[in-house]
This record gives sequence, C-alpha cells and structure tokens, in this order.
Amino acid sequence: MSMLVFNKIWLHRNWKWILPSTTLVVFAFTFFIMTGDATFRYGSVFLQPDLVNNALEKAQENELVIEKLGKLSSHNFFHLLEGEVAYQNNNSLIILTVGIRNIEGKKAKMDIIAHRNGQKWKYQKITVRIKKPKKVTIKILEQ
Repeated sequence: MSMLVFNKIWLHRNWKWILPSTTLVVFAFTFFIMTGDATFRYGSVFLQPDLVNNALEKAQENELVIEKLGKLSSHNFFHLLEGEVAYQNNNSLIILTVGIRNIEGKKAKMDIIAHRNGQKWKYQKITVRIKKPKKVTIKILEQ
C-alpha cells in the first residue's frame, strides 16, 4: 500500500494570518503616506491638553465671547481636527486653529499663537472667530 503525502504549500497553510497582517500593514502605510506628519502634529497637541484648555479658559473670561457664544463646552479631539496645527522654530512656536462650541452647539474657531517657555506655553495671540449669523472676530489676547 503506497501512501502519497501531499504537502500543502506554505501560503495555503498560513493564509489565515498572512492576509489580515498584510492588509493592516498596507492600510497603515497608506494612511501615513497620505497624512504625512499631520498625525504627529495633531497627536502632539492632543497630548498637551493644557495648550488648548488654558486658551479656552481665557476666552471664556472675555465678556464679548460670553455675549456672542455663551458658555463654551470643553475641548475634545474632534474639535481639534476641525482646525490646523503648524509648528515652527524647532517646535518652540505653535500656530493652532481649533474648533470650539458653546453648550448649545453653536460653532466658532479659536486661533492660538503660542511660544514654548520650558514646559509651559506663553500665549502671544488668541482670537475667536464666529461666522454665523454674522462674521465677528474677537481678540482675546494680542501681544
């Protein structure tokens, strides 16, 4: 009695983990190629929540902001994605635009220019821009 042993090729034996792994690697590679360094820029701002939260506190102290928007809601990552992040001077200067909302959902944009002073950020300019119902620009801080 002669038994024939058929060895399956390597790919047929291991396709269950090769296919998902390859898909994941291709997806990650494509994502980073398309976004460039934006992932790292937004991630670095997200890891420093005081940068936006302190500016938001200063904006909430402004009477014109309170009159036009009312009480502002807290900052989250998705509001950050509505804006833009740019670092300059070896990451010691940040130019940041972030979406802000009041507690009823009315939208505005907050522009921040800040210098890093050690571990703290020193704000050079904070501006709130409202588009609707009428375009209004509120200067919170200007140095």
